[in-house]
Amino acid sequence: MVEKLHIQDVEINDIYAIDSEFLAALAPLHGVIFLFKYGNLDSESSRNDKPVFGEYDRDYQDHGIVFANQTIQNACATIAVLNILLNKSQQVDLGDDISGFRSFITGFDGEMVGETISNSDLIRSVHNSFSAPSYLASDDPAKKPEDYDKSELYHFVSFVRLNDHIYELDGLKSYPIKHVECVSDDEFVTKVPEIINQRIARYGDELRFSLLAVTNNKLLQAQSINDEVEIQTQVQKRENWKQENELRKHEYTGLIIELLKNISGQMSDEEWTEFLKSASNK
Repeated sequence: MVEKLHIQDVEINDIYAIDSEFLAALAPLHGVIFLFKYGNLDSESSRNDKPVFGEYDRDYQDHGIVFANQTIQNACATIAVLNILLNKSQQVDLGDDISGFRSFITGFDGEMVGETISNSDLIRSVHNSFSAPSYLASDDPAKKPEDYDKSELYHFVSFVRLNDHIYELDGLKSYPIKHVECVSDDEFVTKVPEIINQRIARYGDELRFSLLAVTNNKLLQAQSINDEVEIQTQVQKRENWKQENELRKHEYTGLIIELLKNISGQMSDEEWTEFLKSASNK
């Protein structure tokens, strides 16, 4: 996505362990994106307009922070990426398009930035290029989390070091959330896992979490030092990404229905019920 937006030397990597050692190995690290299942803890936070942890920075614009609210459906991942990169314009070459976009939104509040993102032909077309065609309509308002089936709702938020603090940028919140003091990148990789693990602990037995790192382009890094083994690893990783993104573009509902019809066609009602029970147990 960032390559299609013409942002230079940036990629997004899976993080398989929420610890400082793993994060440090991915340096330079622009920020991390936390994916979690939206639950009662988050619903209560939204109703009270208070963050789960940390405190709102209501004067964030005076502190030079760019913040985008999510104003359209199913766009929280794109918003999470942009909320990091728009605040890293001193470290990241955003390219002409996104640099111009950032200049245009200077002085906008979170809702206005979100609306401007939703009305950007470039950002919308790039976002939609990774989705099934029906997933994002430009004129659909964003649903509130309370409007969704809680068992199906997942959400992306960003953590980034700004103004010597760790900030959480959540497109569903009214303001950026300021966490602990953090004066260096080394401190960031130490403290952000503590914040995320503290958050995870509040969800009880829930295990469905994921973490992504927004880093430099690791293929370019390997090429710059002629590391042939790492170059091959990075090339293969991109081949896997290409295949995964092709699969994401397809709508499989029709295929699933035909498979179910084929499987169940020769079964009695009792056999079908038992079959569903066995599948549910698995």
